[in-house]
Amino acid sequence: MRIPCCALMLFLFAVCAAAQTPAWPDVTVLENKWRVEVRNPAAEKDPFSANDRRLHEEQAQKQAAIESDNRVKQGETALPPLVTQPAAEGGNRKVSVSYVYELKVRNTGPKEIRMLIWEYLFFEPGTTDEVGRRRFVSQVSIKPGATKTIVLSSPKSPTGTATVNASKAGKKPSEMYSEQVVIKNIGYADGANWPVPRGR
Repeated sequence: MRIPCCALMLFLFAVCAAAQTPAWPDVTVLENKWRVEVRNPAAEKDPFSANDRRLHEEQAQKQAAIESDNRVKQGETALPPLVTQPAAEGGNRKVSVSYVYELKVRNTGPKEIRMLIWEYLFFEPGTTDEVGRRRFVSQVSIKPGATKTIVLSSPKSPTGTATVNASKAGKKPSEMYSEQVVIKNIGYADGANWPVPRGR
């Protein structure tokens, strides 16, 4: 009776171990994170540029006045007054918001990886309620045993909208959602794919 019991225990252990292995081969996700980047062109503008421009204009006007006086002294007509053009404000000066998604993976397989299709999933903290999913296709070069950090920027937030929910304002990105990364497809340097496309 001991032998069948031991065999049953080994079978259950093997099933549990198989259930804990990742659903994809050859790739281990080491780290994933995201952040919000806000760019304000007005804040990046040099605060002294207006003073420098004014100083340059004054120097140009003085030089033009001197040249005009010299022409009058020599019996020539005076130069017309120097007219300064207003500084161009530039193009779009609006604040821009982008969302940066970062993934660090290791190639644990025997072949070089050239492409990853992966999804960044977001859930309400402490629940299994999915609130967002971002899908990415990354052309990479990851040799066997090597690690790679993939960084992608998107105008869309984790929930797919242009902005983050106001109730989450002020929170760190790691506090807003529970997160998970899922590898959907792996393309290898030899042309093979995982999972194998249907029909092969």
